[in-house]
Amino acid sequence: MSNPPFLSKDEIQEKVFAKLEEQKGLSFLEQYAMYMGKAQMLEFGLKGLIHRKFNVPIKDMERWTLGMTKNELAKQGIRQDFIAYLGSVVKHRNDMAHEFLLNCAVMNSLGSFTGKGQTGDLFRASYELEQIIILHDWCEEHDAWT
Repeated sequence: MSNPPFLSKDEIQEKVFAKLEEQKGLSFLEQYAMYMGKAQMLEFGLKGLIHRKFNVPIKDMERWTLGMTKNELAKQGIRQDFIAYLGSVVKHRNDMAHEFLLNCAVMNSLGSFTGKGQTGDLFRASYELEQIIILHDWCEEHDAWT
């Protein structure tokens, strides 16, 4: 395998901002739904990678979480920089799935809050998710997983 072309920080940032710009007109809940849908698509893509590269049957992965999928990728020797970054994405996804909406509801029940904290949390999680999707797609295109 030859060395794949370099993907710079600036290129990644430009692509991430372009993806986030596409969501500008969406409501807060629509942005949340987009985030969760993209996180699910990433999980499916990573399971497909495990199936293709390491012959793990899809049926064996049906109940795997994103965290379990990350652990299997690490065990199989996928590039460690990707695994480390994926760990942060897994944490954000878990927070978004299990605590985020509840925290929003609690804050709203206590009074009229601006929601800036929730918006910032969703933006940070979305930013990291878009980054890992770009890295995933780049690694796929250049077969640069190891």
